[in-house]
Amino acid sequence: MNNKLEVIGIDHGWSMMKTISQVFVTGVKEITTTQALFGDVLEYEGKFYKVGTVRQEVKDTKVEDDSFYLLTLAAVAKELKRRGLAEAMVFLAVGLPLTRFGAEKNDFIKYLTKNKRVSFKYENEPYYIEMDDVAVFPQCYAAVVDKIPTMAKKTLIVDICDTLCHQPV
Repeated sequence: MNNKLEVIGIDHGWSMMKTISQVFVTGVKEITTTQALFGDVLEYEGKFYKVGTVRQEVKDTKVEDDSFYLLTLAAVAKELKRRGLAEAMVFLAVGLPLTRFGAEKNDFIKYLTKNKRVSFKYENEPYYIEMDDVAVFPQCYAAVVDKIPTMAKKTLIVDICDTLCHQPV
């Protein structure tokens, strides 16, 4: 196990999931057929899920089913792969919409920390994470929190991806 704490920022948008290096559609769907290809496929607790499919419908909260938990695992795997890791102690800095931030913050922390240790596969590569903690911020902040130490004292951050990234080309 990597003893270094890996801080991973994830902006949990209704349209797009965003990390410092990844943007993908907020969609996940269980696959009930045998897999031939594993691109964007998450394996968790014996089930397979296609990630980045048609975006989720907006729900009352992001914790009412496992969708955002599964999307979080995919985002963590994408970031760990970029860092050359398959095992890590993870600190998540996540984003929720400002309008729902206060009402959903505590439930979202419980939701994302429901399993202290998690084993899963993403794109047929095994990952093992230990969840150190979760901090929730208004959206956009979470996507850049792990880069703040490298930023100038005054930095303007603009969150434009939810409105632009899913538009047809």
